[in-house]
Amino acid sequence: MSKSSNYLNNKAGVPVISPNIIKGVSQYRREALEDEYQKGLITDRYSHKGSKEYSLTENSYVTASGNPIKKEAQVATPSGGYKGSNDASQQAPSIYSPLWLDSNLSLPRDRATINAWCRSFYVLNPFVHNAINLHSTYPISKLNIKCKNKKVENFFNEMCEEIDLMNICVNIAQEYYLLGEAFPFAEYDELKGKWSRIVIQNPDYMVVKRTVVDNEPLIFLKPDDNLKRIATSNKAADIEQRKKLNPYIVDCILKGQNIPLDNFQVSHIARRISPYEIRGTGLPVCVFRQIMLFDRLRESKFAQADSMINPITLVKVGSENYKPTPADLEAWRSIFEQMQFNKDFKLFTHEGVDVQVVGRGQGIYDISGDITQLIKEILTGLQVPSVLMDGGSDTTYANGGVALDVLRQRYMQFRNMLANWLKRKIFAPISKIQDFYELEDGVKNLIVPDIDWNHMSLFDAGDYINNLLQLTSGDGGQKRVAVHELHRSLGFDFNDQMRKIKKEAVASEILKKETAVLSQMTLNELRALTDEDEIQEKDDGEKKELLPGESPEGAGGAPGEMPGLDLGAPPSLPPPPSESDLPLSAAPPPPK
Repeated sequence: MSKSSNYLNNKAGVPVISPNIIKGVSQYRREALEDEYQKGLITDRYSHKGSKEYSLTENSYVTASGNPIKKEAQVATPSGGYKGSNDASQQAPSIYSPLWLDSNLSLPRDRATINAWCRSFYVLNPFVHNAINLHSTYPISKLNIKCKNKKVENFFNEMCEEIDLMNICVNIAQEYYLLGEAFPFAEYDELKGKWSRIVIQNPDYMVVKRTVVDNEPLIFLKPDDNLKRIATSNKAADIEQRKKLNPYIVDCILKGQNIPLDNFQVSHIARRISPYEIRGTGLPVCVFRQIMLFDRLRESKFAQADSMINPITLVKVGSENYKPTPADLEAWRSIFEQMQFNKDFKLFTHEGVDVQVVGRGQGIYDISGDITQLIKEILTGLQVPSVLMDGGSDTTYANGGVALDVLRQRYMQFRNMLANWLKRKIFAPISKIQDFYELEDGVKNLIVPDIDWNHMSLFDAGDYINNLLQLTSGDGGQKRVAVHELHRSLGFDFNDQMRKIKKEAVASEILKKETAVLSQMTLNELRALTDEDEIQEKDDGEKKELLPGESPEGAGGAPGEMPGLDLGAPPSLPPPPSESDLPLSAAPPPPK
C-alpha cells in the first residue's frame, strides 16, 4: 500500500496518535488522551511493517496492544548496581599562586583605594593607630640645629620656629609610615628670602614620573574638585580666590591638564619596597589580610553577642491532662509581659507551666587562639614589639631588649634620611639665597647647618644616664664627656639651664640676707611688714651724728682728723742710688 493510500485510510478512520504527540503534551492532556483511547475515539496503530503490528510505545511512553494506555516511568539504574556508581570525575589540581588567592581577590588594586584602606585602619584599628603614632613621634622627639656660625644658626632657628618645622617633620613621618610617601610643598617668601610655610600634599592627587636625566622625578598635581570650581566658577568668592592663583595654574585646569610642580619647592619622600619603585608603600599594606580576617572574626562575635543578649524565652503551658486553648495561651502571654520589667514579680501556678531561656552559649566557637595569632602577625607587620603594646606578657626581658634595639636602629636610619632631606631641600637652598658662605683655604664653601637629634632610650635610660654621669663627673680620672651632652640627652638646653641656675643662686642668697635682716628686727617692726614690703638691708654700724668739735666715740686723734689713723712724722725715704749702683743702660752718658 502506498503512503498516500495509507494516509487516506487513516484519515477516514479513527484518529491515530504518535509517540511525538504523547511526548509533546502535558500530563493533563495525556489523561484526556487515555480517556479517549479507552472510549475508542483514537488509536495508536497507524502503520504496519509486513505482518507485524508496529507499536508506538517503543520508548515506554504508551503501551497500546489492545489494552488501555499504561504509564511507565523510566528507571535509570546505576552502572554499579546497588553499591552505587563507580564513575569518577577527574579534575586538574589547583596551582598555587600568591597573586590569585581567594583572600587576595578582595584586596584593593588602585592607589587611592589602598590609601583609603590605610586611613580607615588608622582611625578604627587600635594596633595600626598606636604603631603609626609611635613611628611618627618617637624618633622626632626633639630637633636641634647646630652650626659653627652663630649668625647662621640663629637665622635658621628663627625660620624653623616660624614654619613650625618640628610638627611638619612629625606629619611627614606619619604620611611616610601610613601611606608610604609624603609630598611636602614649601612656599617661598621672596621679600624675606626664606620659606614661609610647608604644606603636606594629598598623595591621591599626585602624579610622579621617572626621569632619565637626573634623580629628581617629575611631579604633577591633579586638580581636585575645589580647584576646578575656583577656576571655572562665576561666584564672587571663587573669583577672588582665582585672582590669587598663578595664571599658569588656572590655564592648566581649564585645559584639563595636570599642574606641573617645581622641584625647588616640592619633594617626594617615599618608602619604596624596591629601589626601582616610583611610588611608596604604606606600612599597613602588609597586614591587610590579617586585619580582614580579624574583622571577620569580630563580626562573628557581634552576631554571637546579639544572640546571647537576646535569647529565646520558651514557655510551655499544659500537660497530658490539661490542653490549653488559644485564649489560655493569650492570657499566659499577658502575664509574662507584665512580669518582664517587674523586679519583684512572683508567679504561683501549677506544674503544667515550664519556662526555659534558650541561648547560643553552648554553640559559640572559641576563637581566642586565632585572635592571639592574628595580633602577633599584625604587630610583626607593623614593626612594633609586643613589649611596647601590652608589656610583653609572653616576652622575656632579653628578647624584648633585642627587639627594642632593632627598632631603635630603624629609627636611626629614618632620622638620617630625614636629616639629609632637611639639609638638601630646606636649608641648602636658603643658604644659597642668603649668601651664607665661608672661606676655607681659599675655597668658598656653603654653610649648611646640621641636625642634632636627642638620644633615643627605649629601655636602657637609667643605664645610659648613669654612664653619662660618670663620664661628666670624671670619676677615676679626667672628665671625658661635656656636661652639654648630659643636658641634651635629657632634653634640656644647657645655656637655658645655666641661666636658671644663676637665677636660683641669686634668689637663694637674697633669701639668706633677708633672713639675717629679719633676725635683727624688733617684734613691732616684723608685725608692721606686709607681703609686698621689701626688706632693706641695714648698715653694720649706724653712724652717730657728731656735734661741732666733737670726736667720734672711741676714736683717737684731734678733732677733724680721721679716726683710727696715726698721722705722725712721714716715713723716711731711702737715699738715692749712686752711679756705681746703676746698671750700664741706666748710667748717664759721658760728657762730650
